[in-house]
Amino acid sequence: MSNLSQEINLQVSTGHKQILQIALPISLAIMVPQLNFITNNIFLGGLGQESLGLAGITGVYYLIFAVVGHGLNNGLQALISRRAGENRVNEIGKLFTQGIFISLVFAVLGILITWFLAPIVLGWSLHDPARVEKAVQFLNIRILGLPFLYI
Repeated sequence: MSNLSQEINLQVSTGHKQILQIALPISLAIMVPQLNFITNNIFLGGLGQESLGLAGITGVYYLIFAVVGHGLNNGLQALISRRAGENRVNEIGKLFTQGIFISLVFAVLGILITWFLAPIVLGWSLHDPARVEKAVQFLNIRILGLPFLYI
């Protein structure tokens, strides 16, 4: 294994091309949930003003969990980049595996929190039980995409 890490050099120069190669995938990953929000709003706009308003409220709730995932991914990327810069290739796989595991644990926790606590939290802001029910139904489906967003 040590011969492998000596042969592979993951250090890169910091030119404009290399920065764009790193930044563009990150930017696209951030843009995907935004496209999801836009698509939801286009379709829910056809159902009426109430559905669109509920989608906006649930979108803010979902955004909290999305930001947690982006924070995890950014931290993991920084750690992996550091190991690559130090040319410690052996540890990159360990970090990646641990990052996937932690992300999935956080995603499952986010799903469970949503399933059990979202009706209570949304009940505080949406005082109509029928609206709370609609919002919770929408969130219960939408939150299932959290593991894919985190990975």
